[in-house]
Amino acid sequence: MTAGVPAVRRVVDPHPGAAAALGDLWIAVTEAGGAVDFVPGADPDEVRALAVETVDAARSGASRMFVLGEDTAPLGTVFLVPGTGIAAHRADVQRLMVRPDLQGRGLGTVLLDAAVAHARETGLAMLTLGARGGTPLPAFYAARGFVEYGRLPGGVLLSPEDARDVHLFFLPLG
Repeated sequence: MTAGVPAVRRVVDPHPGAAAALGDLWIAVTEAGGAVDFVPGADPDEVRALAVETVDAARSGASRMFVLGEDTAPLGTVFLVPGTGIAAHRADVQRLMVRPDLQGRGLGTVLLDAAVAHARETGLAMLTLGARGGTPLPAFYAARGFVEYGRLPGGVLLSPEDARDVHLFFLPLG
């Protein structure tokens, strides 16, 4: 843990205000240029609706929610979405976000490390994720041991003139 930063904790029963707080964080990260499902100028109602769905998935157990700080005032978040059936041995890392004013201090690594530790503790064999090309994210994940196994050309369309590859990564946990 970074000095003076609260521990990352898994949120099993999110507070009723967690979705609104996640929406606020998500909008701030998006407007600062973060590569988390949206682009700057995105409709805040769309972001907030996906925040509600994301927290509801954590509440139902369909995903695992990790928060740095409080779920009603997160400094950052990351989610694990476990596979099912023949993919039950793995989980997808999604929506790693850190408040823009706190970025560059290692908090993304703290969040990712907590998610990886949880995955190991629960017996998962691997984690997967997709990272938007044209950003520092592919290098961030590669530096933390994730292995790029492919790319989806033009996998995200930021605008009619800006299609980006999605870099596909996995992290073996064995």
